[in-house]
Amino acid sequence: MKFLFRTILIAVVAHFSLLYFPWWSIAVCGFFAGALLSGTNASSFLSGFLGIGFLWFIKPLLIHNNSEGLLSDKIASLFSFPNGIYMVLITAIIGALVGGFSTLSGLRFRRLFKREKSRGLYK
Repeated sequence: MKFLFRTILIAVVAHFSLLYFPWWSIAVCGFFAGALLSGTNASSFLSGFLGIGFLWFIKPLLIHNNSEGLLSDKIASLFSFPNGIYMVLITAIIGALVGGFSTLSGLRFRRLFKREKSRGLYK
């Protein structure tokens, strides 16, 4: 449940931050979500990856569909891609990686200040 909450929180906060701030504000949202909400390394990375990746897949897909793919097709031709949907996928992958690594960085930052529990003499 915490994983789903963190994923939705990252996507919603990043959506509203993109309305007023530059694209890299998604990294700040992911960092704070990772720093404030605990979890494992894998779940933290995956929640940022899925939250931002889903957001950065839906928004360019809506723009692509509303403009009938004119702009994304022209940009795709610059990169020698067959059509503009590849640009939507690449955008989603880049956003997902930024979101995943920023959330993981926030979690690791949180653990810098957390005291490790003593496990006893034998680990």
